Amino acid sequence: MFKLNHGARVGGTSLRGGITTSYAKLKALFGEAKESDGHKVSSEWVFEDEDGSVATLYDWKQTSLYDEEYPSVDEFRAQSSYDWHIGAKTPEVAVRFEEWLDKELKKL
Repeated sequence: MFKLNHGARVGGTSLRGGITTSYAKLKALFGEAKESDGHKVSSEWVFEDEDGSVATLYDWKQTSLYDEEYPSVDEFRAQSSYDWHIGAKTPEVAVRFEEWLDKELKKL
């Protein structure tokens, strides 16, 4: 089981998977996204499991923060769905996180 922990150390995580859903559903489950680097990532949630493994859920280069021709952050977040990136240090953590997240989304 993963818990939201924006203070967890994300160093060493990288793209390991993804899940398609809307920002609205993620917000309903986890609250507003943490503002990230303000350039390549506009929305991010950071999670940690009971063993201290970290997983991140984020967008990548999708908004006008990255390219002024892209939708604004608000327009991006209003989309009906997006292929969110899952970051982790290992593929195994990413798989566990994706399975957990899928179950959480089905509760909505």
